[in-house]
Formats: sequence, C-alpha cells, structure tokens
Amino acid sequence: MIVRPVHASDWEQFITLAQGENWRVPQFELQLFQGSWSRFVHVADDQGFCGLATAVAYQSSAWIGNLIVSPQKRGRGYGAALFKTVLAELVEQGIKSVWLTASVQGQPIYQRAGFVEVGRIERWVRPASAALTEISDQESSQTDILFREDRIGWGEDRQPLLSALAGHGRVFSDEAGAALLQLWPDLQMIGPWYSRSTNVQQSSKLLDRMVAKANQAAELVLDVFAARNLATPLLGAGFELAGETTLMAYGEVSGIDLGSMVSLASLGSIG
Repeated sequence: MIVRPVHASDWEQFITLAQGENWRVPQFELQLFQGSWSRFVHVADDQGFCGLATAVAYQSSAWIGNLIVSPQKRGRGYGAALFKTVLAELVEQGIKSVWLTASVQGQPIYQRAGFVEVGRIERWVRPASAALTEISDQESSQTDILFREDRIGWGEDRQPLLSALAGHGRVFSDEAGAALLQLWPDLQMIGPWYSRSTNVQQSSKLLDRMVAKANQAAELVLDVFAARNLATPLLGAGFELAGETTLMAYGEVSGIDLGSMVSLASLGSIG
C-alpha cells in the first residue's frame, strides 16, 4: 500500500463514497480541493483506490477533513496511514495547530495521535419551504468587518478563504461581531460567525436577519459551537438539530479565541 497525491480519476470514487455516508461536500470545496488546495489531498492506494483525505493549510493553522475509506477495505490501516501522512506534512510545513471535527467512532483514533477535545459542534438544519426569497445585496459591503473578526478569532489572516466564500454570500454585522450567509447553488450556510457578546438575545436578532435573507425554498445549515447555547433561538427560527461532533485540535492553540466563535465557515472540513 502507498499513500500518493490525488489523481483526477479519484474524485468520482470519493464522491460516491461520500454520498454513501450522507456527507455534505459542497461543490465549491470540491473545486478548491481539485485546484489550489490539491497539495494536501492524498489517496491510499493498494492496487487501486482505497480511501482519500483532504486538508487545507492557512498561515499557522490547518484543517483535516473528508477522511474516508471504502467500506469493504476498512480495518486494514488505510485510514490511519492517510491521517498520519497528512498530519506529518502539515507539521513539516510549520503549521502550529491542526483542527478537525470527529465522530464518536473517530475520536479515540485522533486522541491517540495527540489531538485533544476543545469543544462540541452542533449541526443545525432549517428545512426548505415552498417560498422563494428575493435576495438583496444590501448587506454585502461589510467584508472588512468579517475579515477583522476572523483575524481576531484565529490569530492569522484567512482573507483568501473568506474572499472566496463572501463572493457567494452576504455579510451581516452588529456591534459585537459579524457573520456570513453563504449562498451556493447546492448549499446555504451561515458561517463563519463571530461575536464577542455571549448575549443570546443579541445573537438571535442577527440570526433572524440572516434567515430572512436566505432562500426559503432551500435548506439552511450551520455548524454551531455548542457552548454558545443557541438551541432556543435556533429552534424558534425553524432549525432542527441534525447531529453533533467533537472539535479537536493538535498543537499550539493558545493564540486562538474560540470564545469569539459562533459557527464554523464550513461543515467541519475547512474551518
């Protein structure tokens, strides 16, 4: 068995596996992993495709996601080999902290590799309705506020990522922070969302503004930090709890302000 760089022909098999696990892998993420982010995508190959793992590196932090192995080939060490290879390359590059969201089954594996639990992430989904919303551009001129809050939270400049996301969404802000409503053809999502206030009522008001601007005829999803205790306003806005994962980190995390974060910029794969 070898761990090799991804080939164009591997993506069809990855997509099939992801669909079999009911994973949400947005099209824009696939395009980035097939292009500028392909450097950290690896495949386990044992006389053919066995599994794949993705990663993305920023200035000092990185995320590992989408680690998947063909069901008939699990339990043979392919996933562990992929994970170790990707982690080692990120550390060798000088990345200070590596992040991921883990299922109950995956958490012990990552703990053995030196990852520690730093929080819980809740997946909330607002089902589609019959109404189509006319989306306005009036919130879109606040990207600098989002860039600033993201930089304060993560302690680094992630503007290339945020620019790509904000180009397909609307930025909302209040006196405590900012959030992005992502509006992709195959996904609506709220994140990243930052707030220096723990006032639930204040967060509820910003949430309502974003929900009002979303396309009601499509699902709206967000991965929320459970410590924010936003279940009441989310339920009130029509969201349903769809799952929970463990947020885990490896390395130096002291310069990162998790307390300012409300929701992630992705569904657990790119931060």
